Amino acid sequence: MEKKQRQPMMAHAGHHCLHADSHQKTILLIEDQVLFGKLLTRIIADRTPYQVIHLYDGSQVIQIMKEKKPHLLVLDYDLPGMNGIEIYDMIHNTHEWADIPAIMVSANLPEQEIRKRNIPGLSKPCSSQELLSAIEQVMLPHS
Repeated sequence: MEKKQRQPMMAHAGHHCLHADSHQKTILLIEDQVLFGKLLTRIIADRTPYQVIHLYDGSQVIQIMKEKKPHLLVLDYDLPGMNGIEIYDMIHNTHEWADIPAIMVSANLPEQEIRKRNIPGLSKPCSSQELLSAIEQVMLPHS
């Protein structure tokens, strides 16, 4: 049986939408747990000025990166296909995307790997305030 591929979900000012403001900064969230991903999307969209694109795995990352270079990556580690570190490395090995910061949110944080790459990590479950603080700290120097 063929696995149905999930479409990326976009949220903008608390609403899911197909077209976003091209001037608005974008966060690419890669999280395979549907409910947790929707929760993170809602928190970010409702409480920050950023648009969120939510992917469930790494299969569409390159396509999304080419269409809309995000300003921040929020990655789970345990993902189907490629893990969050592999996705981060794939993105950062592409010259025009090498400067995009990331935050890893996972129940199974690869401490040594994220330290080596200077990626802030949050353990699941994290509070909305922890997530928002991490986003603010990472995005502030890039504003």
